[in-house]
Amino acid sequence: MGTLTYTQQPNRARDILRALMALLVGCVLVFGTATAAHAADKVKMPKVVGTSADDARDKLENLGFKVKLKAKPKADGPVFLESNWKVSKQSVKAGKKVKEGKKITLTVKKKKAATTSPAATASPTADPAVTTAGLDSAHALTACDRYGEQQFPYGWKGHVFLGVLASENQGDHYFVKFEADVTNAYDATASGTAECTVSGSNDAPVVTEFNVY
Repeated sequence: MGTLTYTQQPNRARDILRALMALLVGCVLVFGTATAAHAADKVKMPKVVGTSADDARDKLENLGFKVKLKAKPKADGPVFLESNWKVSKQSVKAGKKVKEGKKITLTVKKKKAATTSPAATASPTADPAVTTAGLDSAHALTACDRYGEQQFPYGWKGHVFLGVLASENQGDHYFVKFEADVTNAYDATASGTAECTVSGSNDAPVVTEFNVY
């Protein structure tokens, strides 16, 4: 009689080894895909310190972040016209990887108001109430009031009659200061002070500077 040779056991071991290898490769692929997806959800935080608050908000929201503005000192707040504020601190440092959708708090401070020429240096005019270009206080205040309506489309009330704090003819332009009520996009209303510089004439006044605080 001949000798019988059994090959079932080696074949079975080889099949088990192949199955284990396939399982291991599958786990590696799944883990790698999950890790890559998790990394893709994170965004590198840009530096926004030193930029205007409105530019900083647009930049961060375009990256998928939620933005909160915090005025410092608080006495200068609330923040209405964001272009008048500058970012002094950000809650997440620039360069750090952050998950998309995270709320970022920006500490902002009010920009310094532009200085105006003192009235003493103004050029003399024939009529002290009218500039050399032919602009009087009433038309300057009206121009500023209309400009405020454009800057605050959610709500603006300029007190250009009973709330005027200053009105100065400075030669070729008028500087006026008056009380105002403004409303932002979140339907929050607050009282503030508007400073406005107007050049041009009564027929064509031009607002050259405008600040609300």
